[in-house]
Amino acid sequence: MAKTAKAAPGKGAAAELKSFTDGAGAHPNFSFTRYWWDGDGAREGIRNWVEKKLAPGDDPVFGKAAKAEVLIPDRASPDYAAAGFLLDQFDAKLPAFERHAFVQVKIILDENISWAAGYERARAYARDHFVRNDHPVVIVAHVPGAAGSSNANHVHVIVLSRTLGINGFGETDYILCSDRGHSEAWDSWQQYTS
Repeated sequence: MAKTAKAAPGKGAAAELKSFTDGAGAHPNFSFTRYWWDGDGAREGIRNWVEKKLAPGDDPVFGKAAKAEVLIPDRASPDYAAAGFLLDQFDAKLPAFERHAFVQVKIILDENISWAAGYERARAYARDHFVRNDHPVVIVAHVPGAAGSSNANHVHVIVLSRTLGINGFGETDYILCSDRGHSEAWDSWQQYTS
């Protein structure tokens, strides 16, 4: 299922952030969405999109994620562990020819364990599968029941398309941003669901 997020009004022929979900098939309690830039115009950047995950509502108590953090490879500068710095640098240093932006894995948490335990399981998965392969990750837990919603607790694992190392951002991982990347992510998640 493809979706489009338009750039800010007034930017003319701005590039659009588009998405495609579950290209390698649907899996229970697990979705994989890849995001890319379509068009050659100015890009709004991904920071605003990620910040909407960090603070999805306007309520001062319930409008924020239950927990969020940035996971970075061991060789990366600790400056990148701050979400704002990471996202600003990614947006500033993504070459105009490069279309891939990020992938998002959404994991519906097991309702038989606490959301915190489910978050830690998703965190371990993100570190083992994505960060171990030099990708920075923003991980965000949403606990809608805390605000009275019947929606399921879930975690967003937002994986930037470029590797991160001692010299900053490196190459784009084209496999990550593909059906094969989806299949590998799903296969890796299986060891955390038993």
